[in-house]
Amino acid sequence: MVKNNNRKRVLILGGYSVLGTHIARLLSADPNLQLTIAGRDKLRAEFCASKLPGPAESLHLDWDATDLPAQLKALSPDLLIHCAGPFCSEPDYQVARACIESRTPYLDIANARRFVCDFRRLSAEANAADIPMISGAGLCPALSSAVLKEIRRELPLIHTVNIAVAPANDNELAPAAPIGEPFPQLQDGLWRETFTGNRLRRISLAHPVGKRWLFDADVPDLELCVQWIPALRSVRFATGVESRITQIGSTLCAHLMQMNFPTPGRSLSLNLARYRARTNGHSGILIRAEGKDTRDAPAGIQWQMLGLNGQGPWMAAAPAAVMARKLLHKGSEFIGASACWQLLDLEEILAELTPYPIVTATERLEL
Repeated sequence: MVKNNNRKRVLILGGYSVLGTHIARLLSADPNLQLTIAGRDKLRAEFCASKLPGPAESLHLDWDATDLPAQLKALSPDLLIHCAGPFCSEPDYQVARACIESRTPYLDIANARRFVCDFRRLSAEANAADIPMISGAGLCPALSSAVLKEIRRELPLIHTVNIAVAPANDNELAPAAPIGEPFPQLQDGLWRETFTGNRLRRISLAHPVGKRWLFDADVPDLELCVQWIPALRSVRFATGVESRITQIGSTLCAHLMQMNFPTPGRSLSLNLARYRARTNGHSGILIRAEGKDTRDAPAGIQWQMLGLNGQGPWMAAAPAAVMARKLLHKGSEFIGASACWQLLDLEEILAELTPYPIVTATERLEL
């Protein structure tokens, strides 16, 4: 990593992934930043770096290398952005611990529930290293919590939250939760078990995204919402890709697994995930909260964001770019380890998305 004393150095691990590439493009427009695209595949890293609008370097770097702390210490980046998932299978925060050992500020885009919700376990070590460490700077929980923070201005008391993410087939907006995996969620004041792929239902988003078939999936918000909203009685999350064949097939696999059916459900679901139907490439996120407004009257607010014509990944990349800039310029305010929960304002994220075909809409619901 060539050092330029006038620029902050940002190392993006997994920077050639879909979201890593979008984050890199957002940050590369800043002349005060020097980017390094890193990962196991040096050729892909080189290609990604060559396509960025600003100058960038490439680097071969394995996240599971035994000498990762030493490599980071030698590179001495001002920030490492971890985009090399899946995070649910990373053993014991290996990259984050390497950052602690090398005293490297850390940010990731994880949406795996246990990874993000348990990240605060590293806080004492991060404090001792005097570095900021933030997990979950993507759609969930970074963007979703910014929206809920805004909604709570009009609904001081919230008892129900429903979040739906409807990606197109070719992006990484959906959580990478294994099909059939059980998890708890709060329903009517009680923790009840469901599983990824359960409760297939049709949800309507604004035109041109339209109606989508979505099912239950696990995200950090199902736990973080409960910690943040004292009066909350129900919180649900649903997701699903644009292709009906993929979505219905995946939920069928999930139910077969619950019945211990001998069908190789997980391998079949992977094959379904590879299926690509002809679709319009539109993505959307819907957040609906119900409770009482400032006049103590029952009310609800529904917020939507749509990414058109394959531009959905910008919605998940923008929160990470905003959080990265905060850590680079105000890192001392975030020393320790925490989830990216309500650390951003919605207007900051929307400002980052201004150049792209991303639209939002807010609707007040009378209950």
